[in-house]
Amino acid sequence: MGTVDVLIGAFLLAMARFAPLLMVPAFTPFNWVPASVRMSILIALTVIAVSVNKSPIQRLTPDMPLPFVLAMLGEGVLGLCLSLAVVLPAAALSFSSRVLDLQSGVAAANIFNPSSHATESLAGTVVQWAGMMVFFSLGLHLLLLRGMVESIDVVPLGSGTLLISPDTFMAKLSSQFMLGLMVSAPTMLGLFAIDLAVAYASRSMPQANVYFVALPIKVTAGFILLAGSLRFAPPLIERLYRDAFSMFSPLGAH
Repeated sequence: MGTVDVLIGAFLLAMARFAPLLMVPAFTPFNWVPASVRMSILIALTVIAVSVNKSPIQRLTPDMPLPFVLAMLGEGVLGLCLSLAVVLPAAALSFSSRVLDLQSGVAAANIFNPSSHATESLAGTVVQWAGMMVFFSLGLHLLLLRGMVESIDVVPLGSGTLLISPDTFMAKLSSQFMLGLMVSAPTMLGLFAIDLAVAYASRSMPQANVYFVALPIKVTAGFILLAGSLRFAPPLIERLYRDAFSMFSPLGAH
């Protein structure tokens, strides 16, 4: 029974490490996946990780409540750090797309996401879907899951060691923000040029209500520019994700 208890403890610790990535849907490529599917992937990934694990397993079992709970909390924090590899790129894309919503005038319009039970912006949904398509079409999801499994060899279960330093996190946060803005930069500049033209027209013709005339133009131009810029976005989105993966040695492998 001792070996069985150790394996059960390792299974629960591995599940606590992988759960933040798969079961917290906000700002991840898995946010449109139903919870039952994500739970099935979590269980399968945990079984595979424990089965192929070559590092020594610490003898933490549910019969040791306090050390086991502390180890579970440590694995949960480590899982949150690992999930930054997909959370940061998705958050950068979401931020830049929300700026487009504000510029184009469609910030009040939202789309309901039945998976997260929350509303999402129009441009944000388009950019997030583009990022999700690039993420899966390039096989980055396989690289991510393989890196999660290999993280057990780098950081053994129950050790509670973090993989990222505050300096590295702040540097990557800055680079992710800049790369996310680069995806939407052409559309932002185009809408800014339209705003300058509208401002000049309103100063030249103060008696005309230029805002309501320019609003449909900005909405139409925003989506046309966004559609054109997304054609050249896949290399930037790939660079965005690979830059985030490079924070962690198991995820940074090509």
